[in-house]
Amino acid sequence: MEIVWTDKAKESFKETLEFWDIHNGSYLFSDKILLETERLMLELSNNTLYLGRYNKALNLYVRPILKGRYFIYFEVKNNGKEDFIEIQYFRSSKQQPIS
Repeated sequence: MEIVWTDKAKESFKETLEFWDIHNGSYLFSDKILLETERLMLELSNNTLYLGRYNKALNLYVRPILKGRYFIYFEVKNNGKEDFIEIQYFRSSKQQPIS
C-alpha cells in the first residue's frame, strides 16, 4: 500500500530530526528515529492486517516508535482506484495530545 505524508507531518518529522542533530551534536539519534520510521513505513505498506491502535475521537490510527517516544498518526484513504495511507502527524510523546 502506498504511503503519503502530509506537509505538516513532513515538517514536524524534519524539525524533530534537526532538533536532535543540533541538541546532541551528532546524527546518531536522528538516524535512529529515521530508521525506526522507515521500518514502520515498510511494515505498514506490506502488512495491512494490523495498522495500529484506532483513536475514535481523531478518526486516525496511531503507531508508536522508539518505545513510545514518538507517535505516527495516520488514516487509510482511497483515491478512487486504491487504498493508501496518509501520515497526518509525527509527534513526540512529550507534546500536548492532539485534540
